Amino acid sequence: MSPSPSSTNPKNGSPSTAGYPRVERLVETEQFEELNESFGKVYQELEKISQLKSGLGKGKLAAKAMKAIDLTMDLFKELLKIKYQMVEMADKTKDPK
Repeated sequence: MSPSPSSTNPKNGSPSTAGYPRVERLVETEQFEELNESFGKVYQELEKISQLKSGLGKGKLAAKAMKAIDLTMDLFKELLKIKYQMVEMADKTKDPK
């Protein structure tokens, strides 16, 4: 997906970004295997911690971290959905029927 002329950096002509190049690259390439693996391992460890009845609020913190991972994955799903909608709209404008 190439940038539109209005989304290029006027100083050097390179595509401008929203400031999250790794996230943008993930959404562009849809290569989430490494991320899914990392999040999966961390989530399993957090589940173990959240089920322990240890002090210092570790269980609550682990539950919050698990929620953050869930929300992050939901965000990626939403970004992919928006990407597909944008591609579909671009295809429709290129090939009007």
